[in-house]
Amino acid sequence: RFRDVGFYASVIASYIFGVGLFRRAELSYKEKALSGLFAPVVTACFLLSDYMTMINPACRWIPALMLAFSWGIINSVGSEVTGTLIFVVTGAMTRFSNMIVDRISRTAGRKKISKEALMMSLSVIGGFWLGAGWSVWLNKKAPQLTKYGVFSIIGGIYGSLFLYLDREQLGAWWSRKNGKLCEIDRDEVNCAEP
Repeated sequence: RFRDVGFYASVIASYIFGVGLFRRAELSYKEKALSGLFAPVVTACFLLSDYMTMINPACRWIPALMLAFSWGIINSVGSEVTGTLIFVVTGAMTRFSNMIVDRISRTAGRKKISKEALMMSLSVIGGFWLGAGWSVWLNKKAPQLTKYGVFSIIGGIYGSLFLYLDREQLGAWWSRKNGKLCEIDRDEVNCAEP
C-alpha cells in the first residue's frame, strides 16, 4: 500500500515539476521559443516511455513519471498559447453552454457570443471527440499500438505542434525569400512580395 501511495505521489510531483519547469523557463526567456525549446523534451519523454514499457512491461515508475512530467509541460504550453487547459473538456463545455444561454436569455441581456471564445471552446470539445474517435478506431484497427507505440505517436504530434507554434521565433526558414523573412500571402501558401 505504501508503495502505491509513493507511486501516485511521485506522479503528481512529476507533473508539478513539469509545470514548474515551464514556468521558470517562461520567466527567464520571456519571448523566446519556449514551445520549440520543450518540443524535443516532450517528444523524448513520450518515446522513452514507450521504449521502456516495451523492453520491460512491469516497469511503471519511470515511464509514468516521464509522462506526468511531459503532461505538465503540455498543459502549461496549452494554457499559455490557447488560454485554456487543453485537457479540461468539461470546462470548455461549461463555457460553451453559458455562452448559448447568455445569448438566448433575456435575463442575461442576450449577450453577443465572442467568435474567439466560441472557437476556443469548440476546438477543445472537438479535439476531445476527435481524440476519442481516433482511439476507438486505433484500438480496433491496430490493437498492438495500444500496448506499445501510442505514446510515441502522441509525443511526435505534440513535438511537431510545439515547433509549429514557435515557427517565427525558430527562424521560419520556410517563409524566407532570398534570405529574408517574407510575408505569407492571403491564402497562407506563398511568400508575397513586400
